[in-house]
Amino acid sequence: MKTLKIFTLLAFVLLIASCSDDPQTTGCETDFDQEAMFTNLADNLIIPGYNDLKARVNELNLANDDFQTTINATNLEELQTAWFAAYYYWQRVSQYDFGPAADVFLQNSLNNFPLDTAIVYEKIQNSDYDFTSPDAYDKGFPALDYLLFGVGNDDTEIINQFANNPKYLQYLDKVIEDITTRVEATATGWDAYRAVFVTNTGTAAGSSLSLIVNGFNQNYEYIKRDKLGIPSGILTLGFTNPTKVEAYYSGRSLELADQALTSSWYFYLGVEGLGLDDYLQAIGTMKGDKTLDAAIQEQFSAARATLARLGTSTPLSELVESDTQSIVEAYNEVTKQLINIKTDMPSVLCVSITYIDNPSDSD
Repeated sequence: MKTLKIFTLLAFVLLIASCSDDPQTTGCETDFDQEAMFTNLADNLIIPGYNDLKARVNELNLANDDFQTTINATNLEELQTAWFAAYYYWQRVSQYDFGPAADVFLQNSLNNFPLDTAIVYEKIQNSDYDFTSPDAYDKGFPALDYLLFGVGNDDTEIINQFANNPKYLQYLDKVIEDITTRVEATATGWDAYRAVFVTNTGTAAGSSLSLIVNGFNQNYEYIKRDKLGIPSGILTLGFTNPTKVEAYYSGRSLELADQALTSSWYFYLGVEGLGLDDYLQAIGTMKGDKTLDAAIQEQFSAARATLARLGTSTPLSELVESDTQSIVEAYNEVTKQLINIKTDMPSVLCVSITYIDNPSDSD
């Protein structure tokens, strides 16, 4: 009987503890309106983002049509401009790699870099336009970066390459066709997927919250590792890899990295509507003397400021050799955010990180 009383008392104590109103222990029970947040993200960020990308890709197609018809300096410049506009807009939606985007392997198909130029050359010679493998590095925006900026030492040589080698022109056309098909399928797919996404509440794997948190984190690590870490040598024992930057041939890596980081921040905020920031505010989790939301927002500001200091006048491929310390500082500021968004945020939202880390990650 005495033992029974002890167990009864212990159970009562545990029950009282579990009912604590400590905001750091009630994240799973919050009454935050998930559907309202999903609606805002779908209607004001994701769907408009894909529609904007689709519009830029359509402009890329028009510029390509002109270049295919008349290969000259004016049309090459317009095609290069249209390529960058589409690539820039891609950075805004790269973190939405779920639902219709996952169905067509959009992330891997549009932005696997660094490009394997040896494979591209072989495929051009063999008239091989099979881009179905998501693990290949022979397509998407990186392939266009090479074709439009890297097949000659200047625009004159690039024009001559296309004019004298029709297979290059055909490969260019097929790469753009593949991008177009996948972007259009994703944008159209959201017409039906929106209702599923908005109503898929909860915190389990496969829920919309889980998809958002995982997509957000995986894309952020992509920025840290692929855009900054690997080129700078931080993840390769100090050996720099200038040719492994994004958009190596055009030299516009830093503009793309800045847009990717900014887009990640905007997604977290939900722009002017409900976002993950509001979710964390509703839970009220503290981190030291500030809220977790405040810590995340402050670190976004710090990371963006450090990256912005690199400027855009000097390509990242040159900076990793001439000013490694500045790149390391930017990388470190970006990395500091991971403990907030990959460990703390999923924990209080009761969401598991389900994607597989790249083995080169250092955190």
